[in-house]
Amino acid sequence: MSENTKPEWLPPQLDGGRDGLAPTALDRSAAQLEADLQNERDARKEERFYWILALVIVGNVPLLNSIESSWALVPLFLLELVLLIGIADWLGVDRVKVLLEKVFARYSKDE
Repeated sequence: MSENTKPEWLPPQLDGGRDGLAPTALDRSAAQLEADLQNERDARKEERFYWILALVIVGNVPLLNSIESSWALVPLFLLELVLLIGIADWLGVDRVKVLLEKVFARYSKDE
């Protein structure tokens, strides 16, 4: 009777089977493409947020003209800020989110 001494399963090597060698040109190219793709996705999300912001500003023009009381503008402005902060957070536009949170904190303290 012969015994099977070979392992049935070998765990995968984490470095691609090269045992600690430096990354190849293919590895560097793949890493660069991943970084470029992430930058493109971030830029599109940021552009999407700016389009939403532009639509809010354009939509405010007829809305603000139809409101007779100037006191009604403050809650409307704060509500829009909260919604824009949420949209900025959802789209991952951190620098705009921080700016809007500062504006919200400033105006919510005045009340």
